[in-house]
Amino acid sequence: MYNVMIVEDEMLVRIGLKNSVDWSRFGMQVIADMPDGLSALETYNKDKPDVVITDIRMPRMDGMELISRIREQDRQTRIVVLSCLEEFELARRAMSLGVSGYILKLTMTEDEIATTLNSVRHELDEQRQDRPAQATADTATVPSAGLELVKEKVLKDFLLYGIYSAGEFEQFVRQSGMRLAPARLAVCVVELDQYARLRDKFRDEHGHLIKMTILNMLDEITTTFERGEGFYIDRTHYLLLLSFEDMHSEQQIRQQLRLIAQQVQEAVYGCFGSTVSVGISKIDSAYKNLSSLYHEAQHTLRNKLLTGGGLLHEPDERLDMAPLEQVLEQLRDHSPVKALLSPLKQERYGDYIRLLTERLHEDPATMQPLLFQFVQWISTSLYEQHQNEKLLLLDITAELEQCDTLPDMLEQVREYFVHVAEYAHSLLHMSHEIARAIQYIKQNYAQNISLQQVAEHVSLSFGYLSNLFKKELQITFVDYLNRYRIERAKELLIGTNMKSYDIAVQVGFSPEYTYFSKVFKKVTGLNPNEYRRQSLKGGNAVDITGAKRE
Repeated sequence: MYNVMIVEDEMLVRIGLKNSVDWSRFGMQVIADMPDGLSALETYNKDKPDVVITDIRMPRMDGMELISRIREQDRQTRIVVLSCLEEFELARRAMSLGVSGYILKLTMTEDEIATTLNSVRHELDEQRQDRPAQATADTATVPSAGLELVKEKVLKDFLLYGIYSAGEFEQFVRQSGMRLAPARLAVCVVELDQYARLRDKFRDEHGHLIKMTILNMLDEITTTFERGEGFYIDRTHYLLLLSFEDMHSEQQIRQQLRLIAQQVQEAVYGCFGSTVSVGISKIDSAYKNLSSLYHEAQHTLRNKLLTGGGLLHEPDERLDMAPLEQVLEQLRDHSPVKALLSPLKQERYGDYIRLLTERLHEDPATMQPLLFQFVQWISTSLYEQHQNEKLLLLDITAELEQCDTLPDMLEQVREYFVHVAEYAHSLLHMSHEIARAIQYIKQNYAQNISLQQVAEHVSLSFGYLSNLFKKELQITFVDYLNRYRIERAKELLIGTNMKSYDIAVQVGFSPEYTYFSKVFKKVTGLNPNEYRRQSLKGGNAVDITGAKRE
């Protein structure tokens, strides 16, 4: 285990960092946490930790002096700087003293901390394997693993936060050896489609395997083309910075941009069996324009919502809305569930489709919550009309949450309506015991009832009734009870002015509001307050009950 010392005068930051990180995951352990540089130096001289994570501005001795004093004695100890935005100039100066990386205190995320510690662990492992070589090397030079981390941080701070000026970024490009000339620049933003499914498929909970694989692919592709570099933005997005100073034809540059993007798509699909979408910027020169090119590529990538995943998106792209309009027309005219509704509810069904069509052209990003309302209204309306218990049990929420494009969402809704219609057309054959159990739940759902109580009411054993629920309804007793309570809560949210936490108690949930909110979101896709706002907003908006508010 590598020993770590944390130096930070703000107690909450110091203790929070010490206790919130699973240090053993990085082969590390915290042996000391000190409030200032002077006491930290004393502890360093006594214990010689392998890693020092230090703030810059501290009483008695600041971080810069502490780093300098450590470097006078030792070039092997790895140092990570904790800094605020206003201390950024000091953080950059610290890099010249052989610092492995830095973390911005106010914006640090679990991923950034993990990336930094993994990089430090890699450096320490290399030192252990090659002690003689390290002794003669220029250890003030940032190791390659640390340099890549610094590149990522500097780039993000330049593009996203404006901390660096264009001149300072240009100087960093030269010093770090980045393959990025200032002439004829272009930016590609790469987005992993359906990231949650990809992560689950490879059991990569924190996304580290995916991240390192993607970065290796981007490095290999940009090296092959001998232009630009790839960077990590967040779990689902990566960045390609490319320069074409040797090309003068915009058409030629565009062709090579498409070729590079297509190779990224092919590499990801070949490795993961998953698609990526790519937003491509225009072409411009000078580093000062990189930020606007990045935002333009991001904006272009938004077209993915309408077109579906796995495509390239370029500026001034003309979108064909006809396929989505056709799907909505099919739902309006040929949906199998529409015929199951009463004439009044069929009119309200049409109101939903009209509103979805309007949103498609005016604000497509708002269609997903409206689709959640639509499918919940369908299941509730058909349940009320046909009293078919299974209509409450069909769950589309999780499937819709996995979708990141409108074509996928609408296909899920279409399939859901087919399944709902099939269930509504068939009679649900329930045993006498299950029918009595359901009746008991409907009469007593507001009470603190248990499976044992219901089992005693229908004269069955606890275990037998539990198995009967799973066999006949394909759901557990607790899930059925929670879903029924949520249906009643939805009615109260729309039909009354009661507070959400009062409604939770009214429908039988414990006074612990967090659990009610969690179950509600699992069933509806929204938390209770979001559900109420979405359902009641707008003077003539269609709410989830199907009634038009006058």
